[in-house]
This record gives sequence, C-alpha cells and structure tokens, in this order.
Amino acid sequence: MSDTEATASTHSHQQPVTELARDLRLFDITMVGVGAMIGAGIFALTGIAAGKAGPGLILAFCLNGVLTLCTAMVYAEVGSAVPAAGGGYLWARLGLPGPAAFLTGWMDWLAHAVAGSLYAVIFGAYIVWGAQTILGFGDAPSGTGHNEGMGTLFGIPAWPIAKGLTVLICVAFLWINHRGSSETSKAGNIITVSKIVVIGIFITAGFFAMIQGGDAAPTGKFTPFLPEGFSGVFIAMGLTFIAFEGYEIIVQAGEEVIEPRKNIPKAVFLSLLIVIPIYVLVAVVCLGALAIPADVLTTTGWARGDTWRYLAGLGETGVAVAANAFLPWGLGAILLVIGAVLSTMSALNATTFSSTRVSFAMGRDRFLPAALSHVSPKTRTPTIALAASGVLIIGVAVLLDAEKVAAATCVMFLLVFAMVNISSIVIRRKYGDKLRYGYIVPGGPVIPVIAAVGQVGLAVWLLTSQPLTLWLTIGWVAIGLAIYYTWSRSQEHAFRASPVIYEQATQEIKSDHQVLVPVANPATAGTLVELAARLTNPNDTAVTVLNVVKVPEQLPYGSTAPFVEIGRTVVEKAMTFAETAGREVAGLVRVSRHPGQSIVETVQERGIGMLIMGWTGPKRAPRRMRSIIIGEQIDTVIRRADCDTVVVRGSVPPKPGRIVVPVAHPKQGRFAIGLAGRLAGPSTVIEAVRIVRTEDEVKAAEQRLQVDLFGEDNAPDIPGVEWPVEMRVIVASHITDALVEAASAADVLILGSTQGGLRGSMFSPIHYGVAERWQGPLLLVRMHSGAAKFAAQRTIDFLLSTEPEQ
Repeated sequence: MSDTEATASTHSHQQPVTELARDLRLFDITMVGVGAMIGAGIFALTGIAAGKAGPGLILAFCLNGVLTLCTAMVYAEVGSAVPAAGGGYLWARLGLPGPAAFLTGWMDWLAHAVAGSLYAVIFGAYIVWGAQTILGFGDAPSGTGHNEGMGTLFGIPAWPIAKGLTVLICVAFLWINHRGSSETSKAGNIITVSKIVVIGIFITAGFFAMIQGGDAAPTGKFTPFLPEGFSGVFIAMGLTFIAFEGYEIIVQAGEEVIEPRKNIPKAVFLSLLIVIPIYVLVAVVCLGALAIPADVLTTTGWARGDTWRYLAGLGETGVAVAANAFLPWGLGAILLVIGAVLSTMSALNATTFSSTRVSFAMGRDRFLPAALSHVSPKTRTPTIALAASGVLIIGVAVLLDAEKVAAATCVMFLLVFAMVNISSIVIRRKYGDKLRYGYIVPGGPVIPVIAAVGQVGLAVWLLTSQPLTLWLTIGWVAIGLAIYYTWSRSQEHAFRASPVIYEQATQEIKSDHQVLVPVANPATAGTLVELAARLTNPNDTAVTVLNVVKVPEQLPYGSTAPFVEIGRTVVEKAMTFAETAGREVAGLVRVSRHPGQSIVETVQERGIGMLIMGWTGPKRAPRRMRSIIIGEQIDTVIRRADCDTVVVRGSVPPKPGRIVVPVAHPKQGRFAIGLAGRLAGPSTVIEAVRIVRTEDEVKAAEQRLQVDLFGEDNAPDIPGVEWPVEMRVIVASHITDALVEAASAADVLILGSTQGGLRGSMFSPIHYGVAERWQGPLLLVRMHSGAAKFAAQRTIDFLLSTEPEQ
C-alpha cells in the first residue's frame, strides 16, 4: 500500500494575502479619476465624435453623463463595501458565475491598457502638431478630411516621430507607477489641476468669442442639431464613453485609499461633478466658436455652419485648432498643446495605474500567472503586473490608430460596466448583511438594471456600426475564453481547493468509473461503503473514500492535527470494507471550512461518476438559513456537483421485500428504478408509483407510466432490473401524504429529485416532509445533468440564490 501526506500549512490557503499600501487621500483619489476622464473625451475624441453626431455631440455627452452617473452610483456602493484592488473584476468574482468573472477582468485589463495606449498616441500627436503649428517645423493637416496622415515634420512624414514620443511617454509613466502610488498620485495631482485651469481658460475664451460674434458667431452652427439622426448620437456616445470611465479607476485603487468606505463614494461623485459639465461646455464652444477657414470652405464646398465636419477632418487635434482660432496671438495653440499634453499624461498615468491593478488582482486569484501578484518589497507596487501592462500599452500604441483603438476600448468598457451592474444586484442579495456599505444606491435594482440595459444596447449599436471593432472584440474575448478553459480554470481551482493532507491507495486505480463516499462517522462508514458496492458494477468501478475535517472559522488550519488523525482512522476503516467487497479503493482526508465545497472539489478533480452520502435526517435550519432544504452541506453538493447522487438515511436491508419508487419524470424515474434493481433480491418487489389529482387521470397516467419506464415497445432495458416492476397510480390531493401512505408497506423508499425548472434537478420541501414522517430506509437520488445543461443550471442557480458562495 502507498500513501502520501502533507501538512495543511503548506497550502495556498495559509499563505499571507498580498496587500498594497493605503496612502491615497480623498483629494488624491478624486484627481486620479478626473485625470483619467479629462483626456480622450476632450483632446482626442471631440473632433472624431463630432463627425458622427454633428451638434448632437452635446446630447451624446449629456446622455453619457446620465448613463455614467447610474453606474457610478453602483461603483460607489460596491466600492465602499469591497475596497480592494481589482474593482469591477473583483466584484464579478463575487457576483457572477463561471468564466464571467475572468472575462470581466480580461476585458477590463485590456480596456484600461488600451485606453493608456490611446492617451500615449494623442500625446505624440499633440507634440507633433505643436511643433508644426507653433514652431513652424512642418505642415499640419488642413482639416479637409483628405488622407493627409499627421502631416510632415522637418521635411519628413511626422508619424514615426509621433510614435517615438508615444513610446517615450509610456516608459516614463511606467517608471512613475513603479515608484509607488504615493509618487503616482503626486504627479497626477499636479498635472490634473493644471489641465483643469487650462481647460477653464479655453472654455471662457470660447464663450467670449461666441458673444462677440463675427466669424466666430454661433448662428446656424447648431442646426440641424442631429444631421446624422439619433444613429450618429449613439455612435458618438459609444466612441466617447471611454472618456467617462475614470471613476472606475477610483475604485480600482480601493486597496490603497485611506478610509475607503467614506472616501471612495465621495471621490466618484466629485469627479463626475467636475468632469461632466466640462465635457458639455467644451462641445458647445468647439461647435459654436470655431470658424472654418475660407480655403477649407472653397476646397470642400461646406457651408459656414458645418463646423462639425471641420472638427471631424481635424480628428484628434480638433480642439487645439478651435482654441487657436478664437484665442489671440497664437495663445490658443500654445494653451491647448499644454492642456492636451497634461491631459494625456494624467490619463496615461491613471490608466497605467488601473490596468496594473486589474492584472495584479487576477494574478492573485490565479486566473493569470501568480507572478503578476508579486509586490515589490521596496515600493509596495505590483512590478510584474506593471511590466505586463506596459508591454500591452506600448504594443497597441505603436500598432494602431486612435479611432480604431477608441471604439474597441469603449465596447469593452461598456460590457465590463454592464457586468458590474448585474454583479452589484447579486452581491447585495448574497452578501448584503455581511458587508459594511459606505453608500447604497437608492431604488434597489432599478438603477443598475437601467444602466446595464443601456450599456449593452450601446455596445451592440457600436459593434454593428463598426465592423473592425466587432472583430477586435470577438478576437480578444475568444483569446480570453481559450486561456480560461485551457489554463486559468484549473490553476484557479488548484489554488482555491481545500488541501488534501492524506491520500492512500491500495493500488493504481484502473477502473473506468469511480464512486465517491464521504464518511465522517466510523459507525456508519461501513454501511455507506457497502451500499456503494451494491449500487455499482464490481468490474469497472473503484471506490474513493473521503473524510473532510471541518475547521471552524476561528481556528487556524495548523491546529487540526488531532482531528486529521481521527479522519484518517475513519477513512482506513471504510477502505477495509471496500477491499472486502473486492473493489479498487482510494482514501482521502481534506481540511476545509466548508465540507460540502470540498466534496464538490473532489468530484471535479477525480471525475467522479457517482456520489453516495449519508444523511442523519431532517433538522430544522436556523431562521437565517431557511433556504436550506436537506442540509447546508448536502444542498451545496447537489447544486454544484454534476454526478449521479444518492443521499441515504438509515440502513438498507440486504434483501428488501418491497422497494417503492415514486416516478414523476421519466429520466429520474428510470434512474431510480435502476438503483432499486441493484438493491433488490430474488423475491423483492419493486413498485413504481405515480400520483394524480383526480380519478379521471388514472387510466392515462397508468399508460404514461408504462411508457416512461419501458418505452413504447415495453422493453425493460433498465440496467440491473431483472424482476417485474409493479405499477400503481394513486389519487391524492396532497403529494406528501400520498408518498408517506405509499411507503407504509415498503422496506426501502427511493425518491428522485425534482426535474426541470430554472435550477434543474434539486431536492424540495416535499422530500424533507416525507423524511420527517416516514422513518424507514430512505434514498434521495438525482441523475447527472450533463455538462452543458448543468452549466446553464448552475449559472441560473448562482444568480437566483441568496446564499453566499463558499
């Protein structure tokens, strides 16, 4: 016999959790959010979006502000209650099942990194434009919309120089972020305050230009207000939504904020209070104060009021050209180059910060390589995550142009925010009484639902109108799913699974099928193993015996040594029974705070085909756990493990005289009858029972029962059934009373699970009620669902359940 042992203290559950330093004040974290938002929306995307919506850009900014406010309220709520690095990704782990959390983090990481790429590209573009316009070192694009690229600089195409500046600024802010969040916030604060001042001057000058009239007069520049219809407004909303995502970065830094429950909600709302009015005012003055040069009007044939077309032709430098047009002595160009450089630098700083925190959190959860969770002992920053984000930021900045990057990034932000809105509803229902909120969204789930629907609708509109964006999004999601299913899922499971501290096998397991028997009591271990031997084929089924040592929350894992030794004794005794029955057998001891989840983990890890669990019988759950049906641990296993399951109460006679099997659903009924056949002896009577409400239903029910069990040709091909099966239809108005009456003459009662419904095969209060009133040997059985069906059922159960995940 071979055995292996390990101490629980070596498992990842016992490793210290990696944490970041808390040193960001309310002002610091507000400026991080403002810095991230004031950047692309004004200096990069105003001109591009104006080309899609015309003067309707003002409406697009307003609608984005409303949509953003709804989601910001959700971020403020959940961010105050769960202030840890990772933000939306972290909440998706709590509020969404399966790969949804991974995809949220995967898209969030890319979205923030690529947003940083966009800001770096704009930085290079504005430096080049300033050299062309202010210093006269080249020719800037004219704004006619013709294919001019970035113009020329020093007599050569300007784009290689712009790309070099892009890489340079990326490297600079990677180094600043490496210095630590305190250094990061100081640099960001100075830049953000400076650019707010610059933009304030720009807006003021624009309004003076509009008031003074002349060429800059706004007459006719806002009509027609929607030249491209609402379709253009929706596209502009999608393109500029990236400009409103800075409040998320506030929450991404939750683990580094002083007094997060108070300061995170305040910072979220303060940042929006600053940014949304600025966006609307910039759009107004750009459209109303800018005059189209005469040569451009001659070349293009535009009307004087087609300011939005001119802005579209100028692209990312549109706002700078507008400022230069209505500020004297060339101050507009100087001012806006300074503002754009400051804005893109602060936004790049913030998005580098946030993308790093997402990848750090995913590495800490083992969804991505664990190295990403490494924190520098000197600066307390996640250096490897920072390097990974840096590679992504620089790579995209070098390879793609601004508009394509912005569209793909906006779609991912929209989808991430939608998933966060849904997560917030689930988190409040599952964990609301266990969390300390600093802010709660009024109106229950109404606001997050409105926000999620709006964001998904906007994302779909953008995807259908931008084919390249559609394929970029599909490609990134496909890569993420491939990584998740081929690597991340197994790594994350191995990291979180309860530790196996003892394992023993009589020999190498060669059987095709395995049955798992969790045992806790030496007195009943033999009974369960003997039942497992009776219910399975001896030629191709091995028995795995499991004991889970439950560790109370207040005790460390290292204090469980005496209990582990008891568990080992129980397992070895049960293994002896299995060996006597001629079965291949293995034994495991795990330690866990949640035994039910440890059973689920064992089923998943070892490909268990059948699970046999003992049950002591009905016990009323505490008021706080009234959603429990059979028992907390058994209910957990039933919901989360997809295998044939038998829950047994009492001792099944070796040769029962009568086995009663109520049949409500064909598949579960055939499965239960098959188990009854394996328990039966030569003289055993198996009775299939169906319950109807009226006498009129009896004849049809008898025929249906026959077909359900044996098919149209009455060919009994249920494995293990060699004896005649009696069939009886009972007329009753109360199902529990009828089942208890039917079982009165039985030696064994086998009840199949309920079938169908949103949550799939489950046990119900009817099973509990029968167990309370009938004291004989009872088997509660459930047939496996299959991978696809079980995954769908598991998702629905996760979303509907009010019990926290373990």
